[in-house]
Amino acid sequence: MRPTARILDLPSTHDVTKYLHNEFVGWLVELKTKISGAPGQISSTADGWTADNTKVLFLGMTAHWIEVEGGKWSMRSEVVGFKGVSGEHSGWNLGRYFMGLCDCMGICTSDKSKVHHLSDLPLIR
Repeated sequence: MRPTARILDLPSTHDVTKYLHNEFVGWLVELKTKISGAPGQISSTADGWTADNTKVLFLGMTAHWIEVEGGKWSMRSEVVGFKGVSGEHSGWNLGRYFMGLCDCMGICTSDKSKVHHLSDLPLIR
């Protein structure tokens, strides 16, 4: 901290929280735009794990696609989801959460999908 800084010079927790939220929302909109503009399909990876001390299951998801800018192809990869999972650790339940993350990121919608093979699982948002 600067020697001449006063408590009034520091941002409030409300201002920091608002700034971080707005930055995240902006990043999310930009990411969704890039994913929806991908010329091909989206590959995805997902991993689930349980926290030892709480036995809570989490599902993480990444998306991978080709981005074309100015005729140049580049491989893109981003973490697109991280979510706590309720219920059974079955493939059906994890698939519902996976589909919910895909829907949230615009990878799949009710009328189209950028993922190669999908089943008709209900979405969890």
